[in-house]
Amino acid sequence: MGRLILITFLLFAFWLIRRDTARRPGISGALWIPTLWVGILASRPLSAWLGFGGGTDTLEGSPLDRLFFFGFIFAAFITVSRRQIDWSDVFSRNWPIFLFYAYLLITVLWAESSVVSFKRWFKEFGNIIVLLVILTEVNPQEAFRAVFVRCAYVLLPLSFIFIRWFPNLGRHYSIHSGAMEATGVTFQKNSLGACVLVTTLVLMWDWMERSRPGMPRLGKVERWIPLAISALAIYLINLCDSKTSIACLLLGGGILAAVKLPLLRQKIGQFGCYALAGIVVFYLLDQMFGVSEPIVRTMGRNMTFTGRTDVWRELLALKTDPIFGLGFCSIWSNKSILARLPDWVGASAHNGYLEMYLDGGYLAVFFLALMLLMVSLKINRQLKDAGTYALMGFVVLLAIIIGDFSESHFGRMSPLGFLFLLVAFEIPPSVNSPLVQIADEPPWRHEEIRARSPVMAGSFHRRAAL
Repeated sequence: MGRLILITFLLFAFWLIRRDTARRPGISGALWIPTLWVGILASRPLSAWLGFGGGTDTLEGSPLDRLFFFGFIFAAFITVSRRQIDWSDVFSRNWPIFLFYAYLLITVLWAESSVVSFKRWFKEFGNIIVLLVILTEVNPQEAFRAVFVRCAYVLLPLSFIFIRWFPNLGRHYSIHSGAMEATGVTFQKNSLGACVLVTTLVLMWDWMERSRPGMPRLGKVERWIPLAISALAIYLINLCDSKTSIACLLLGGGILAAVKLPLLRQKIGQFGCYALAGIVVFYLLDQMFGVSEPIVRTMGRNMTFTGRTDVWRELLALKTDPIFGLGFCSIWSNKSILARLPDWVGASAHNGYLEMYLDGGYLAVFFLALMLLMVSLKINRQLKDAGTYALMGFVVLLAIIIGDFSESHFGRMSPLGFLFLLVAFEIPPSVNSPLVQIADEPPWRHEEIRARSPVMAGSFHRRAAL
């Protein structure tokens, strides 16, 4: 029964994605590069999907996964280079992001294994190369939404199928509590929460955009499938019980939905100021009245954040270099460091800011704070245009700032980390030329692409008339 359901779903998902792609103008076939990339980030490694090619050495990792990431980074670089991107302009517009990654690259020099640390840095930096494929499409916002909507259509129903009919794939038992955890297409319940969070937020944004006044009337499939997937997302995130992802989804979904109200829609430009004021007020109330504890207990957690504070205490007790850290992503493969930690400390600090401190000391935290500040200022400027893209960027910014207090997303190949870089990155408007798709596709598809792209179709018809 389970196999029949799985095969039926895969056929339906194939039909659904083809239908969705046909209704999105301004996207090319190259968009499958970031789609598959995000699909792997949000689920499990390719070697785990295929059941072979996994590495036995924790330092070297899986050769199949390494080949996948390198191949996709190379394919993305070739695609972007053919789109005549002005790299100097890209660097000048995104210097805080490149500065952050440049410092992480420098920390590779004092890692226990510089070669392994560099491989991990290169894979993480590959996120930027891959996301440029999205941002250099003719219609980058449409491409942005298409990538995550495709992943939502596949990963969320597949998670339900795994949990319900393939428990050996979709469920795991916690090594700490022994309790059953719903993991779906991922290996850990918090990873499933992150998968649901990023795909559902973009799915909501996409539905808002496609249902705006003046847009083509949605068919029954386009009206009901996003609602069904969203309902499934709510079920999955409640089942996996990832409180951080639940809180971020409630906050982000609430902000996206609230702009449907005319009063709030007119005040989108002030959302950044409201958020800053809210943070200050919450901090003062917590200092005076301790309001954080009842909020945490309401969510079914205690002030240890499910043992996270114990992990933080043990990691800080290592007294690593406070200025330069241990080197990018090297702490969890450093045997001398691991020997000083209790067995119950897993391979994560469960705090993105602490993780950066361990990697690169206070300097890494400084460059991270600088990047977040500059991205926040950019998004705040964009909010004044009252567009949904800027609003989505604002939601993602809040999600990653909040989420990294209990999970590690910065520099850790996570779907939320990729989504943050995507909304943070900026490219010159001239890059989104209608000729982009022609460069990416074989000659036999040129006429089809011209017909599907409104800009190119108009240009083509004007030339034909002459």
